[in-house]
Amino acid sequence: MKFSSIIRKNFTHNFNKYISFYFVNSLIIAMLFMYGSLMFNKSILDTIGETAFYETINISLMGLIVFSIVFITYTNISFLKNRGKEFGMYLTLGMTTKDLSKLIVVENLGVMIASLATGVMTGVLLGRLFYMGLNKVLKFTNITYEINFKSFLLSTGIFILIFLCNVIFNIIYIKRVSIIDAIKSDKKKEVGKANVVLGIIALILFVVAMYCLPKTMFKEIFDGSTFVIALCVATIILSPYIIISSGIAVFKFIIAKFPRLYNKNILVVSNLSHRFLAYKNILYILSILLAGSMFYVGYSYSIYTASRESIELNNPYDIMFIETDEFNKVEEGKIEEVIKNNGGKLEAYNVLEYIEIAVFKDEGDRLTFWTDSKSIINESNYNKHMGINIDVKPNCAIDITVTNETLEYDNPNLILTSLTEKQYEAIQEISAENNYQLPKEDFNKIMGNSNLIEINKENIKEEKDVPFINYRYTSVGSTGNAIVLDDSDYNVVKSMINENNSKKAHLINLDNGDKAFCGVIDYLREKNSLDNSYWNNGNLWGISGYDERAKIEDFRPIYVEELVRLKIEDSGIIFFTMIFIGILFMIANGVVLYYKVLSDIDSEKERIISLNRIGITTKEIEKIINKELLITFFVPLLFGGGIGMYLLYIMVSNSGMTELLMKKSLLIFIGGFIIQSIFYLVSRRKYTKEMLAK
Repeated sequence: MKFSSIIRKNFTHNFNKYISFYFVNSLIIAMLFMYGSLMFNKSILDTIGETAFYETINISLMGLIVFSIVFITYTNISFLKNRGKEFGMYLTLGMTTKDLSKLIVVENLGVMIASLATGVMTGVLLGRLFYMGLNKVLKFTNITYEINFKSFLLSTGIFILIFLCNVIFNIIYIKRVSIIDAIKSDKKKEVGKANVVLGIIALILFVVAMYCLPKTMFKEIFDGSTFVIALCVATIILSPYIIISSGIAVFKFIIAKFPRLYNKNILVVSNLSHRFLAYKNILYILSILLAGSMFYVGYSYSIYTASRESIELNNPYDIMFIETDEFNKVEEGKIEEVIKNNGGKLEAYNVLEYIEIAVFKDEGDRLTFWTDSKSIINESNYNKHMGINIDVKPNCAIDITVTNETLEYDNPNLILTSLTEKQYEAIQEISAENNYQLPKEDFNKIMGNSNLIEINKENIKEEKDVPFINYRYTSVGSTGNAIVLDDSDYNVVKSMINENNSKKAHLINLDNGDKAFCGVIDYLREKNSLDNSYWNNGNLWGISGYDERAKIEDFRPIYVEELVRLKIEDSGIIFFTMIFIGILFMIANGVVLYYKVLSDIDSEKERIISLNRIGITTKEIEKIINKELLITFFVPLLFGGGIGMYLLYIMVSNSGMTELLMKKSLLIFIGGFIIQSIFYLVSRRKYTKEMLAK
């Protein structure tokens, strides 16, 4: 028989094994290609810069390459071992190890070429779908999917390198294996002993470590010891190996205490004992992989979406601009007209008058200059603006903020006053000489007969997280926090200041706002006699600088959707990258189990035959298979995913947005569950079909 005929017949006979091996290799290439499309995406590089981007993804790339090497090598070894009987027969019939090595090289070459072709095509298709999905979820507008030659070179180069290494390994393996070892190789199982006591000890240590880790990190115990934190992390990462390998024995020990339940599932439990011992290494690796994937994806997505919601929380109005006597003077009804002419649908338009004044913290014999531009609002105007009816007594105040600040401080006694430029400079000079504290005697000399409003700290009420205005801090003043005074006190304060300190916040909510916002920008630019070089770009953080040009730029209207887009440009690409890689690892987890399960079909068929011989029906066998695969596929997800979610909870528990972030992270866990379920259903169908085939 010709060598080519042997190859052809060999391929026909082992078609199912080849298909599984080919499928795994194709998916790895698709993953590498998709990663390459991200790594060399011009729109991403242009957005955040090549240096920053590569600093972010280099570690991830190394992780992906290591995973690809380990996984393809693992599948290659499994592929060889599962064909041990076949190789032994060839050697028995007189084929030399050289011929057998040549056979394997040709087979692997064929698989490699086919895998490269379909893997690249799959990567192109999945990459496009993936980009479309993330662009929609994360609301990207500037990230386009690009197919470039570098992506092909990256995926092909890495895969060929792995292929060559495996060819060398295969040749060495064939040369060293004996006929008897080859025939018996598919009978050898990755088994060992399950120790109930050791499993229980590992589980206890795991629970203790998970309990101690957050308490140590937040210095509730062990004074925040770095050694204890490292020990807890190591225990959480390493103990699952023992728990998984011994877990089924512990489960068997527990379920044996319930005879009816045990007898009902005796075949499932017995076979799971064997399967878990055989799969312990791969199940452990996948659990840790999923823990990392859930943590990365969950943290990235939750922080990103929470950032968007945080922006919207701090900016309850779609558009805001500040009007003073010098800037943004508008005619009544003109803004509404501009919005309407530009296709916007106005939902609300409020104008909130306020004044900015210096505030000092009164600490008895000395003062601290708190700020020179604290916003002050009168009671009636605030009530009208908010649609409420609060009552502020004379010499009292309500301190309100848009943001729910996590830092707590006691309200001091306050002194409100207006400062001339000369007074401001004198106060700054003396404060600098006295460790930024101002002796009260010096303060009284500087202020002379100037009017003062003094408010005792007992008369100040705090109101946090009140969305009354958009949050903004600029060189020309701040918004988002203010003091509400009684009307009479407000009039006293107003009499102290010059007209430039009196301002109006124009607050607008609307639909279809992009074009309308551009119209407002153009109108105000014209009113301020500014050329088109001004107000072209927004600023996420609010402040542009302190020179004259920056001052004018700080009067630019702000637009919530623009802030969101700026946030995306600032950190969204990093989130995109982490989510991208995390999902790839989720998919890889399913592929690993798919291949591992299908590679054991031939050896497991003997068990099915034995079950048929003792009278177990086909329907009953299907139920047993379903239960076994269900546990095999979802133990890593539940165990590893649970660890990842727990670590994520620790990371965000002190953020002030724990509930919001964990809700977002739960969506990621559900997504991982769906991906794993797809692989489970596909694997179950093929496994059941092959196992029950006559």
